[in-house]
Amino acid sequence: MKTFKLNKDSVFYIPFYFLKQYIFWILFFALNRLVFFLYNFSASKSAGLSEVLKSFWNAIYLDTSMASYILIIPFLILFFQSFIRKNFFNKINIFYTFFIALIVSLTYIGELGIYNDWHEKLSFKAIAFLVRPDEVINTAGPKLLIIGFLLLTLLFSSAIILYKKLFHENIKIIKRNFIFSTIWFLLMPGILLLGMRGGLQEIPISSSIVYFSKSNHINIGTVNTPWNLTFSILNNQKFQDKNPFEFYSYEEANKIVDSLYFVEKDTTELILTVEQPNIVIIMLESWSADAIEVLGGYKGITPNFNKLSKEGILFTEHRSNGMLSHQAVVAIYSSFPSTPETSIIQHSDKYEKLSFLTKKLKNYNSSFYFGGHLHYGNIKSYLYYSEFDKIHEVYDFPDDAIRGNMGVHDESLFKKIISDSKDFKEPFLCGAFTLSSHSPFDFPMETVINWGDEYQKYLNSIYYTDKCLGEFIENAKKQDWYDNTLFIFLADHSHPSPKNWWYYSPDIRRVPMLFFGNVLKEKYKGYKFNKNSSQVDLAATLLAQLKIKHDDFKYSRNLFNPYTNIFSIYGFDDGFGFVSPDGYIVYDKFNDAGIIKFEGNKKIKDSLEKSGKAYLQVLYNDFLKF
Repeated sequence: MKTFKLNKDSVFYIPFYFLKQYIFWILFFALNRLVFFLYNFSASKSAGLSEVLKSFWNAIYLDTSMASYILIIPFLILFFQSFIRKNFFNKINIFYTFFIALIVSLTYIGELGIYNDWHEKLSFKAIAFLVRPDEVINTAGPKLLIIGFLLLTLLFSSAIILYKKLFHENIKIIKRNFIFSTIWFLLMPGILLLGMRGGLQEIPISSSIVYFSKSNHINIGTVNTPWNLTFSILNNQKFQDKNPFEFYSYEEANKIVDSLYFVEKDTTELILTVEQPNIVIIMLESWSADAIEVLGGYKGITPNFNKLSKEGILFTEHRSNGMLSHQAVVAIYSSFPSTPETSIIQHSDKYEKLSFLTKKLKNYNSSFYFGGHLHYGNIKSYLYYSEFDKIHEVYDFPDDAIRGNMGVHDESLFKKIISDSKDFKEPFLCGAFTLSSHSPFDFPMETVINWGDEYQKYLNSIYYTDKCLGEFIENAKKQDWYDNTLFIFLADHSHPSPKNWWYYSPDIRRVPMLFFGNVLKEKYKGYKFNKNSSQVDLAATLLAQLKIKHDDFKYSRNLFNPYTNIFSIYGFDDGFGFVSPDGYIVYDKFNDAGIIKFEGNKKIKDSLEKSGKAYLQVLYNDFLKF
């Protein structure tokens, strides 16, 4: 009986050789990562050896994604080589590999050069500085340039030696096999595509997926540098240094915005009975005011929220700042409004310049819970950078948790919070994000709402989350920490409903926000706050109650300061909606009409337009400056 021997002159050797090239890139990325940690030895030592070692394992996702992009050319080379017997294909492959290895080495060395000063990944912003190489050289200094050159030589030489000695093969196909070539051509693109996007999951891979450590140094080292740089360039190529929303001189625009946030007197109505309550912030997925009876919505969908509102402070004119979850996370925890076209959370080099509610509450033990995948919209990396002590996502729930298409359902989310809360050290900040009212609305219960046409499943999912919310509060009341806890319920954004609001209407942006708990003064239980508010106002409002300064949250207003100006602004791709007590205006820069909707007192029309334009100009300029 003959034994099968894999011959490198056979077409069947090609998949094995291709796998070897993948392994080469994984090892080479690991080598570059090791240099990063050794070069920054002090920070690496502080984080701990175990965290450094975990980095290499967690990095495999982005390393595989980057390797899959790199391997597109070798795949094509091997495809042609499978039926064209020419040795020059081997030469092309080795030249390409060495060229990419040089580029990869340059990105990692470039990151070493900026890390000590910026403490962030190599990104589009850093590359932009290369247009002035003289400044780069003067800033780096001769010592850093020499070290960089030596490390670059070391890494590139290592790539050459490693590849030539262990991974490269001079393939010379003796016999062609068209069936194999066809299968190779049809099968491998799909495998590479899976590697690029990180698998079959609904949401493609992002840098967030490799974040795991409380040490930002470790997380930065874990993210694949050439992958991060590539996607930073792609994400930023539309957002250069030019502000597309320049309407006035910056002096005038800043003056207008400053007047919007001017308060005659820095004071506040104190609504709490304690100075340092526990804080539980529950972000409700896609909860529209249309589904909430106490906000003028349909009856029978949120009976538990309606009941809680009678014992809390209900904000009746509260609006989401954007229409996406990752926009809401930044608005709530950093008070930075949604910008046109992009969100600051997708730019790690920018969101690191923001203020964070968690960092303001330094003496609070903090945790965040979500039943799904946090790498959506780069939320995970943002949360790690904001220094939550513990972050829980879909992988951290027990096996008996109730799961759906998007992850763990809300009853299991709240159950875990209650279970974990027995170990919470007070005071604590607990953030949570519900999931079950997210499309495809596969809530684990029988249908209760039998109307709503195409929105029926959405309305039932809200009913289900409301049911879970009621059970959560009843269980919370049994805990020792309950009487000293402020609960804040607010939506990430709204959702279309049977009311079929116009997309740009301020009505479709109306969402709930409710302060609830025994820590509220009796006179505020059942109180309705009927003035315009937005998610970005939470930080200043909450910190003022805790007597903590909030000046660094530029776009946040203390809603319980009676001198605060009343307005709310929401954003969309090319414009804004500005809502005041006397009317609202919707403006789209790239619409021929400019102002596409106005309702209210005509005397304030020009003032609303000017305020909104100045706000958008200053906001986008702040985004560019970060």
